[in-house]
Amino acid sequence: MRLIRRLKWPAMAGLAVLAYLTLREALPAPSEVWDVITAADSNWLMVAAAFQVLAMVVFARFFRRLLALGGVTVSRPRILAVTFARNAVAGSLPAGPVVSVAYTTQVFAKLGAGKRLIAAVLVLAAGYSGATFGLLALVALVFSPGTRVITLIALGAVVVLGVLVFKAGHLIDRMPKVAGQLRATFATVGGTRRDHFRLAHLALLNWVLDVISLGAVCVAIEATANPHTVLLGFVAAKTAAALAVVPGGLGVAEVGMAATYIAAGMSGGQAAAVVLLYRLVSYWMNLVLGWIAWILLHDSIRRTLVGGLVRFGAALSPFAYPPSDRHAAP
Repeated sequence: MRLIRRLKWPAMAGLAVLAYLTLREALPAPSEVWDVITAADSNWLMVAAAFQVLAMVVFARFFRRLLALGGVTVSRPRILAVTFARNAVAGSLPAGPVVSVAYTTQVFAKLGAGKRLIAAVLVLAAGYSGATFGLLALVALVFSPGTRVITLIALGAVVVLGVLVFKAGHLIDRMPKVAGQLRATFATVGGTRRDHFRLAHLALLNWVLDVISLGAVCVAIEATANPHTVLLGFVAAKTAAALAVVPGGLGVAEVGMAATYIAAGMSGGQAAAVVLLYRLVSYWMNLVLGWIAWILLHDSIRRTLVGGLVRFGAALSPFAYPPSDRHAAP
């Protein structure tokens, strides 16, 4: 972890330099971007928003299945609210991912999950999500002419290293502490291979729906991008956001995606419009829905807000006044 933290800033600096070299000759005028956005097809933008919600529904189902394997049953509406809320916490607060883990732990404990099960669920969620994103990134890099050769060489090196390690004996058995933690994690959750295959399927589907949402945004503005280019921009944005130190990867994810699309031949106005509209539905919309879900999950806050709205509505009603004063009601 220390090595990752040390490499984060050099990686960020490298990405910033690369983005500048890519974008410096293609920065569009604000009016050009605005023209592209205002000409966007609203129906396709609604499709993009719908696929974002579907992606969150799928990830909520992923969490619900993991908890069910551990013996904890959660209703679909509640786990969906938790999924939206934890996403909002992670994407808007300083040290959001850490705060999100603490928040999720607290909520899952209230739902009846024990500490070991919560830890196992969070570890497996991160593992499955990271592995399936890695698969998408591999597809994007292999099918890109500029990165295909180096990606295949790196993949071949990994395969050879894996074979050598396997012949030398099971590496995992040479690290008893790690092996014990992994076995304990899977034992806590339980489930068959088929169950875990379904979990991997849900994790991958979550990413795919997100990519389809981005594709719908490209269609909405009639952007000149093929499916592979869309996927490559998606991977670039998510990778840049993961390296960022700001909540939600704001600024970093946008630059990473725009640089990728401009390098692929998209005009500066189209690239900027795609980035802004996609982030509107994938980040800001989910952020608003997430904080609404956070409020609904807290009974005291919900009662206070509902009570205040009821009192406010009653004060506006003419029937809230005595008959002689109703003519003076707002």
